[in-house]
Amino acid sequence: MALMGGYRFTVPMADAFPHGLYAMGVQQAMDYDQKTGRQTPSKDKQTGELVWTVTCIDRDPEAREKEVKIKVTAPHTPMLPEEVLPGSGLRAVEFTGLVVTPYIQEGRGNGRARMALSFRATAVHPQGKAPGTAAPTTGRGSRQASSEGDKAA
Repeated sequence: MALMGGYRFTVPMADAFPHGLYAMGVQQAMDYDQKTGRQTPSKDKQTGELVWTVTCIDRDPEAREKEVKIKVTAPHTPMLPEEVLPGSGLRAVEFTGLVVTPYIQEGRGNGRARMALSFRATAVHPQGKAPGTAAPTTGRGSRQASSEGDKAA
């Protein structure tokens, strides 16, 4: 059988967000039970860990959608780094264990359906401080630089 619905594709941070991301906040993801009307903390279907939603701004000047929500699976609330400018609420971040799941988003009103992407990660780190990253993870040249570094090692 081909890929099952909901398949998670591994994607390097530099490929998904070549200009980087600013995180604005973290909140616990919640599941809604239609029968009881109650909300419960969301758990990842594959790992069983709690899910947290990190709301980010895509720094790509040509991005159609500036706001991106990345779900992080972790036993406790992920900690965000210091603000890039005190009082701005913006924190330069990168994610490890980043995966993407494409899906069809129904059009609004008479709008057409389109492909959308759902992002998940295993951890959030200050930009340039993720474990295993010797080169910066943003910018178009970073993927090439890191692959060249891999060849030299």
